[in-house]
Amino acid sequence: MIKKMPESIIAGIPVIFPFEPYDVQRAYMEKVIMCLRDSTNGILESPTGTGKTLSLLCSSLAWLLHQKQAVQANIAQTNQSSGVAHRSALDKQNKTDARSRFRDKDNNWGVSKIIYASRTHSQLTQAMQELKRTAYASMRAVVLGSRDQLCVHPEVMREQGNLNKVQMCRVKVDTHTCSFYSRVESRKDDPSFRGPSIMDIEDLVKVGKKLKMCPYYAVKELVADADITFMPYNYLLDPLARKANKVELHNTIVILDEAHNIEKICEESASVQIKSSDVAMAIDDTTHIMAAIKASDGNDCEDESKDFTLDDLTLLKEMLLELEKAIDDIEVENKVEGVTLPASYIYELFGKANLNYGTSKLVIALLEKLVQFLAVQSQSTKLRKGKSYQTLADVINLVFINKEDQIEKIYKSFKVHIQLEQTKQSHRQDSNKDVWLSKNSSVNSEKKAAKIINYWCFNPGFGMEQLLNTNTRSIILTSGTLAPLKPLIAELALSVTQQLENPHIVSQSQVYVKIIGSGPDREPLMSNFQNRDNPKYVNSLGSTILNVARIVPDGLLVFFPSYPLLHQCVNSWQASGLWSDLSRFKPIFVEPKGKDDFINTMEEFYQNIKNSNGACFMAVCRGKVSEGLDFADRNGRAVIITGLPFPPFKDPKVILKKKYLDDNRTKENELLSGQAWYALEATRAVNQAIGRVIRHRHDYGAILLCDVRFQQPTQVQQLSKWIREILGNQPRSSLFGPIVKELREFFKNAEKNASFLR
Repeated sequence: MIKKMPESIIAGIPVIFPFEPYDVQRAYMEKVIMCLRDSTNGILESPTGTGKTLSLLCSSLAWLLHQKQAVQANIAQTNQSSGVAHRSALDKQNKTDARSRFRDKDNNWGVSKIIYASRTHSQLTQAMQELKRTAYASMRAVVLGSRDQLCVHPEVMREQGNLNKVQMCRVKVDTHTCSFYSRVESRKDDPSFRGPSIMDIEDLVKVGKKLKMCPYYAVKELVADADITFMPYNYLLDPLARKANKVELHNTIVILDEAHNIEKICEESASVQIKSSDVAMAIDDTTHIMAAIKASDGNDCEDESKDFTLDDLTLLKEMLLELEKAIDDIEVENKVEGVTLPASYIYELFGKANLNYGTSKLVIALLEKLVQFLAVQSQSTKLRKGKSYQTLADVINLVFINKEDQIEKIYKSFKVHIQLEQTKQSHRQDSNKDVWLSKNSSVNSEKKAAKIINYWCFNPGFGMEQLLNTNTRSIILTSGTLAPLKPLIAELALSVTQQLENPHIVSQSQVYVKIIGSGPDREPLMSNFQNRDNPKYVNSLGSTILNVARIVPDGLLVFFPSYPLLHQCVNSWQASGLWSDLSRFKPIFVEPKGKDDFINTMEEFYQNIKNSNGACFMAVCRGKVSEGLDFADRNGRAVIITGLPFPPFKDPKVILKKKYLDDNRTKENELLSGQAWYALEATRAVNQAIGRVIRHRHDYGAILLCDVRFQQPTQVQQLSKWIREILGNQPRSSLFGPIVKELREFFKNAEKNASFLR
């Protein structure tokens, strides 16, 4: 029985929401429905804490259900009213038994499906949890995951690295030696698997183990019948992953949540890298296989996995040797920065090894056969598992995946950048080990200048165009921090009909925002490269944090522009004694880089808050803490931004991105200049870090921008709309003394108001 929830008519569609929607939620849902109704695209920003995900799911699924209801009504020739039919359709779907709910494709009424993509599986899990709270929880939902996440075969899971797991899984499936896979057909309709509950990755693994059935392959059986499919970005935007997972996009509604980094993700999905060591390993692997075949006189290697000849291997080895020679012949005069070449160079380089549009498919097919062959052979021998072959196949595939008639666009969108790899030496011929000798090896062999060939995309619109070419119905990009929208639309070259920059759901009395241009000692706060080694600045920043920590209750987040600056400040404050002063007010935690260390550190931080000790977490913009973590209520009462996190200006990728924008900018396309993009990258990272606090309607907190450069009008204009509105016409920077007084008063009043609301 579905719990009765308020129903609203939004853009002509009945939407059932868990509570009476606020104005910002109504505005958001209206834009979503208008996109879907009109088959157009939208870019929608709504601050974290405004119920964005809930609004997105309810509005899109309400529209989908309305479409199904309309088709059903036509078939049945009924004349029910819209609202009654909507609830009736939901009730009917909720009451139907598990097997019939997952009807075949022909009974899906010919309406669109929804693909909901986000950056990480934890974000997808959060979205699925939100879906469970809605009246649309009975609609058919499924999540796609990798073998690394879903495989339950003990032997496969013991393998190190995702590639090894993939290869061993394929071998066991192809040789009919995986009992978990063999049970998929007979157990995929079990009620515990096809039941009404929405299952995330952990649920699928649990049910898979219970049924002794492979959840990785079983979940693919659910996709054809799903109303909404959850998947990580790479399954959608990476053309190779999209092809491998058979993601069907025709007439599909594509929702890209947490899309604040979408340009970068589109670029990275189209980019690829190959190393001298990859080619050398492939040559050595080929030599191993040829020797094994010759030694067996064609007997031992005659199995189903060997779908190639000795002549095939001879030709492949010749091609790889030519490719290795061509790479070795590349002159890199600047050993530190490397050399940049036009995109056409990658085709010239591969052409020297007879790799082109005509031969690429044959070579890829042979490489994939060899990957499979080595995976089978490695079950009983110590032969390597073909990682080099897979790398080469992926590189060649991505370079030649686009049609030849797109070559001019490719030349504009890509660059080749060549850097030096560590010194390469001859690979030891050892059938029992997979050893790549380092430059410090004592083995005497000819040293060569090993190289890394980067094939980089700088046009995110190139990847977005590949998505559009699949004939999607609508693409919706959404996040808490997308503004300014104009340059985003220009870069993606996306035709956008619906745009939205929502205000925040909280009142201005719940948020204190100030730009702090100088510390307690009136030393200017500026974390630019020239000032970072200035001990006066570092001390003043530390004193600023110390004074704020005395006032802010519970959790305090401090974001630095980079890891080097974070560690430089920590070392300086520990030496001066300021660190121990700060520790007296709040235990201090510093963001670690390792995954396990990070999880442990976060747990300890949350535990300190829970125990009413308070805590200070020092982290980095664009790091793990700034992306997707929730610091609601006491976990995050204030956030300090210590500077503008510009990308490293000497990074060749940054230099080339700026040049790409300057070279391609016109009045018509409205692209940013390289320098404007560089500045915007910093502000977007700031906006994302700010979004860690103020997570719901009754939350409250302070945002302190501790860098004098935030006073500049251009910087203020790039902050999120709701921050700009709170800043209003107040002085861009104030003296530190009055700020301390205001901050103390703010928390006193905010806690009083929060207690009243509770």
